Amino acid sequence: MKKLYVLLGSALAVGSVSAQIPAQQLNGMWMGEAQSSQSSKVLVDQADNGGFGQARKGVSGRGVDYNSFIEVGSTYYDLQTNYAMPRRLVLHPDGAVSATWTTSPSDAVGFPGRGAGYNFADKDGNWGSPTATKVEPTQRSGWPSIGILADGSVFTMAHDASNGGFYFTKSSSASSRPSTTSYVLDEAPYKPIWGRAASNGDNIHFICSYTDSAAPGEKRAPTRQGVFAPMVYSRSTDGGQTWDKKHTVFPGFDSTLTNYGGADQYAIDVKGNTVAVVNGDLLQGVVVFKSTDNGDNWTRIMADSFPYAPWSDSKLMLDTPLTNDGTVDVLIDDNGQLHVFWGLGRVFNDDTTDGSYSFYPGLQGIVHWSEATGKSQIISSGAAFDRTDDGFNSLDQSTYAALSSGNVPSGLNTVARLGNTSAMRQPVSSIGADGTIYCVFSVPMEEDFSDLGANFRDIGVVYSTDGGATWSTEQNITQRLQREDDFPTVARQANDFLHVMWQQDEIAGTNLQNNSASFGNHPVILNTMYYQAIPVSEIKAGNIGMLWGVNVEKPNTGEVMVVNQNYPNPFEDNTQVTVYLTRPGDLTIEVRNAMGALVKTEVANNLMKGNHVLTIHADGLTSGVYTYTLISGGSSVSHTMMVK
Repeated sequence: MKKLYVLLGSALAVGSVSAQIPAQQLNGMWMGEAQSSQSSKVLVDQADNGGFGQARKGVSGRGVDYNSFIEVGSTYYDLQTNYAMPRRLVLHPDGAVSATWTTSPSDAVGFPGRGAGYNFADKDGNWGSPTATKVEPTQRSGWPSIGILADGSVFTMAHDASNGGFYFTKSSSASSRPSTTSYVLDEAPYKPIWGRAASNGDNIHFICSYTDSAAPGEKRAPTRQGVFAPMVYSRSTDGGQTWDKKHTVFPGFDSTLTNYGGADQYAIDVKGNTVAVVNGDLLQGVVVFKSTDNGDNWTRIMADSFPYAPWSDSKLMLDTPLTNDGTVDVLIDDNGQLHVFWGLGRVFNDDTTDGSYSFYPGLQGIVHWSEATGKSQIISSGAAFDRTDDGFNSLDQSTYAALSSGNVPSGLNTVARLGNTSAMRQPVSSIGADGTIYCVFSVPMEEDFSDLGANFRDIGVVYSTDGGATWSTEQNITQRLQREDDFPTVARQANDFLHVMWQQDEIAGTNLQNNSASFGNHPVILNTMYYQAIPVSEIKAGNIGMLWGVNVEKPNTGEVMVVNQNYPNPFEDNTQVTVYLTRPGDLTIEVRNAMGALVKTEVANNLMKGNHVLTIHADGLTSGVYTYTLISGGSSVSHTMMVK
C-alpha cells in the first residue's frame, strides 16, 4: 500500500509546469516541503496553507439566501463519490428536471437500505416531497447515473458493490418514478462498479472500473493491456435492454500511461453521435477518448501528459510536476469540440525505496483544456475565495486528511479530505443554448471552521461566453456558514437557469472517509440534498457574489423572476409558483378577475435573494380565469391561472 504524505512547510521553487499552463499563472502558489519519515502517518511542518494564484476583486455581492434552497432529498450515507462527481441532474425537453443521488433512509450499520435516490420537478418547477427512499425494490446499490430515453422515460443505473454489476431501473413515463429494475453488465468473477452513464435517446454509453478489494484467494479485478482494474466501456443501443459492447478497454489506455484504472477518476459525455470520455489521476495525467460514430471507434487525445507515466515505486521525480487530482469532467460543445476540466494537483517522489509518493493536498486550482486550441488554463483559484484580503485562501490543517487512529492526531491527519484529491476539486460543467459554458466546483472556505478546525466547503461557479478562451471571476453559489456544501452536480444543459444540486452536511468531511470509530468525530447524521435554479442572467451579471452567508437586516427592494407557471393549474384550494428574487426585498401577489378588478392581495415580507416557493390561496375566489401579478420593487410579472 502506498504511503501518501501531506506536504506543507517552507516554499519551494516551482518546477516544470505541465498541462501547458503559463508559468505566470503560478504566481502566488504556496508550495511546501516534505518531511522524511518511515511512518505511514501524514506529517506536517506548518498548519497554514496559502491559496493558488492572485485574488481577483470586483465581484458584486448581495448575498445568497440559503433558506431558499429547495430540499429534494436526504441521506444518511454521505459519500457521493470517491473522486469526480457525475452529472446527477437531467433536464427534460419541456424543462422538467430529474435528480438522483446515493441515498440511505436509515443509519443502520452497513446502510442496508442504500440505493439510488430520486426526485422529479415537473415543467412548472414543482418538486416532489423530499425523500430518502431508493428506486430499487430491495437491492442495495449506490453511485447512480441518470438519463432520459427516446420515449421520455427516465433510468437510473447504480452499482452492486457486493457482487459487481449494475441495477438498471426505468420509469414508465417522463414524470413517473423509476420502478422497474433489471440487473445488467455483471462480469463474474470480477466486480465492475463505480459506473458513469451518458445517454442520447436510446443510446446509452457507460464506463466503470473494478473493485480491487477481495478476500484471500478471491478473484479481484482483471488486468487488461497492462492496466489493473482498468476503466472500461459498454454500450446499449436499445435503451438498456441489451448491450452490444461490454467492458471493452479503450485503445491506447494501456501500461504506457498508467498501472491502474482508478475509481471514479473519470467522466463521460455524449452529444449526437459524439461520445467523450476522460480519465485522470495524480500519477497518470489526463487522457481523453473521443468517438464521432456513436462509440464504434475511438481516438486517444492527451490533454495533459504526466512526465513520469507510467509511475512506479522505483521512479525518482526530479521535480514537483503539476498534474490532476483525479476529479475530472468532460463536455462536448455545439461544434463537437471537447472541454476537459480537472482539479489541479502536484506530486513528487524523493525516495525510491519506500514504495510511496507524495502530493500537495493544499493546492487550489481548477483547470480547463480546450480541444479547439489544445491549451490549458487555470480558470479558478483559491485566492479568489480569500476573505482576509491577504491574497490567499488560507486553510486550517485539518482540511486535508482522514483520521488513521482512534484519537484525533495533531497536524493534518484529521478531517476533511476526500481521497487523495486537492483542496479545490470536483469541477462539473454545463452548457447553455447560447454556448456559454458553466463550471461549478467544491472549495474550502477561509475562516469557516468546524469545532475540530476543519474548513467547511462551499460551491463555486465560473463561466465562459467565448468557448473557453476566457473565464469570468469566481462566485459562491451556497455561501452558508457552518455547513458543508459539497459534491456539486449540474444538469448538462442550462436554459434560463443553471440547475445545481449538492449535499449539505452539518459536519465538515464525511462519515465514510473522515470518521474515527473510537473518537466519533464525524458520526452518521442525516444529510440534505439541495437544489437551486440560478438565473444565468444573475450569474453573468456577477450578482451571486461572495458574501458567505452575510444576511441583510433591511433588505433592498428586489426584482422578481418567475421560474415556472403556477402548479397545479387549474386548482381548487391553492397553487404554488416558484420565483427567483435577484435582490432581497418584499414581494406582493395581486390577483385580478377577468374584468381586471383586484380581488386578492397577498404580501411576503423580507425575502432574501434566491428561490422562493409562493402559495396563492383560492379562498374567496369563484371558479374562473384570473391573472396574478408578482410585484417586487420596480419589476412585475403576470401570469394567468384557473380556479375550478
